[in-house]
Amino acid sequence: MRGTLVATGVLVAIALGYVLSCIIRPFRDCWLCDGKAHHRSKRNPKLSRPCRWCRSTGKRLRIGRRMWNRARRVHRDA
Repeated sequence: MRGTLVATGVLVAIALGYVLSCIIRPFRDCWLCDGKAHHRSKRNPKLSRPCRWCRSTGKRLRIGRRMWNRARRVHRDA
């Protein structure tokens, strides 16, 4: 019983930490270009082209923030 309670507390603490990080910093660096807005071509490493995943901004919304925005939109439209 006590182990389950501790495990639940740890999971809740991790979830709250992620929620706080999504509130404080909703954007993160793009995984493809590492926040540089351009990435190297695999065929020719000398060529650099705009990143298509982040639309050349270098930042992307976190998954948790995307889910929060969608939930707010559904609530507003209901």
